[in-house]
Amino acid sequence: MNVLKITSCICLLGAGFLTSKADNTTGINLYESGMYSSSKVYFLKQLNAVSSPEEKAEACYYLGKSYLKLSQPDSAFYYFSLGVEASATDPFNKIGSSMLVLEEFSRKGELTKEMQKTIETAFKDAIKADKKNIRLPLAVAEAYAYAKDYAKAEEYIKLAKKTDAKNGLPYMLEGDILLEQDMEKNRGAAGTKYDNAIYFSKNLVGAYMKSARIYMVINSAAALEKLEQIANIAPEFNGRFYLLGELHEIQGNSKRAAEHYGRFIEDGHHDEEHLLKFAGILYFDKQYEKVLSIIHQVLEKYPENLVANRLHAYALAKTTKGQESVDLLKNFMENIPIEKIILQDYLCYAEELEENKQYTDAADYYKKVVQKDASRKQLFQNIGDLYTRSQQPDSAIRYYNFYLDFLGQPNPSIYFQLGRNYYNIATADSTETQPAKLQKADSVFALLTELAPTSYLSYFWRARINSMLDPETTLGLAKPFYEKVIEIAIDQAERKRELIECYKYLGYYYYVQADAITAKHNNDAKFARQEYSIAKEYFQKVFELDPNDAVAQKAIEDINVK
Repeated sequence: MNVLKITSCICLLGAGFLTSKADNTTGINLYESGMYSSSKVYFLKQLNAVSSPEEKAEACYYLGKSYLKLSQPDSAFYYFSLGVEASATDPFNKIGSSMLVLEEFSRKGELTKEMQKTIETAFKDAIKADKKNIRLPLAVAEAYAYAKDYAKAEEYIKLAKKTDAKNGLPYMLEGDILLEQDMEKNRGAAGTKYDNAIYFSKNLVGAYMKSARIYMVINSAAALEKLEQIANIAPEFNGRFYLLGELHEIQGNSKRAAEHYGRFIEDGHHDEEHLLKFAGILYFDKQYEKVLSIIHQVLEKYPENLVANRLHAYALAKTTKGQESVDLLKNFMENIPIEKIILQDYLCYAEELEENKQYTDAADYYKKVVQKDASRKQLFQNIGDLYTRSQQPDSAIRYYNFYLDFLGQPNPSIYFQLGRNYYNIATADSTETQPAKLQKADSVFALLTELAPTSYLSYFWRARINSMLDPETTLGLAKPFYEKVIEIAIDQAERKRELIECYKYLGYYYYVQADAITAKHNNDAKFARQEYSIAKEYFQKVFELDPNDAVAQKAIEDINVK
């Protein structure tokens, strides 16, 4: 920044004030709403369209202030200087230029008393040029606030209140300064200031917008009410759709967020960052073709933009099938520095791997997410599921237990998955250790029974386990569990397969019992008529559910000849 040049602007402060002929209400509302990128876009367009020096000066002033808020002081200096050149009688751009001097020398500790006095005298002279213009003392207050001299800023805010006691602008600036000093601590106090601003100036759009932003996180209904009020007082101001989009985004409603943010984009007061944000919302709403359309606009101007390239890779992967989708994301991640890789990259890649049934690789990338962000431990469940699908029960059990530790409380669905994986381990073992492994699976399903006593699932799997522990079906270990399944699922048509298994087991159990009694009585079947009759009833139940079941048909035929 050319400090000597902007220092020279101090002496130029003097008579005159902004007398714009252009209606810049929309641009000013954008600025006062805190939408500095949008106000920059608006006034850049205005700068190319205006004809009078006064109109150019106003556009330059708001461009300078917008660039300051966007932390680009060099650009701010350029436009303040351009505004001074456009209109020598306009004090606002001179205040803006002096603002930069004040801040720079204050920050460096080089602001002498003499320089401070010179600047303050110049500010006061500017205000004297039009004592009724409330925006002049407020411009000076902004200058002091930018230099972090909040006491001086408040002094000029008080002067603004004296200038027009019924104007809400001073209260809005007070709210801005409170948030600038400590957003979290002063959120409530700033909200009160914005309410005061609205009380005095019913049509002050910026106050409604800033109030809505404060409420967005803590009281969405109040935020929505403020934005609806803007629709009544300034229906042409589409900047409200920006906040409506953010509000629905916070609430997780990507469809409504995309709808409202899209209306803001259509208004034309957006830059590439807005387009990237819109593309991100569309991505989470799964509107991938629209994402690509918007991203192409950004990449045409900024082909190296990392966020644009990231969203481009994400959306392309979602619109591409098979291994190609995986390769697209892999290529993206291999062509950026590792320090630029973010969590969402790992997540998106893991999702594509999972979609293409590359379960072990997907699990590895979900692990990377948890390694980078311990708050994502809910992904332990996803990892456990992936290892279950890839038939790696030991790893699945490990991550399900990690997930239970993360939850800190029992979870029926996780106990079910644990039980199934222990069961799979046991069934893969044909050695003498199998019974112990089956008992472990049974103990997990027993816990599930306690958590969900009205569900058939735990009883059904305990029945299968105990059937394996009693391979000859002589002890009937599975009998009480299959009976419980029938009791719970008898009227559930969707449980046909499970009921058939229950009836077959019970039919076979009674058939085995009947044969044992018959053998004990020298193969005289009359002593086992009751057992054969019960067995036949169960096999008939199977036959009723599935008339083509060969096992039931054969069993009934055998019993009939006993």
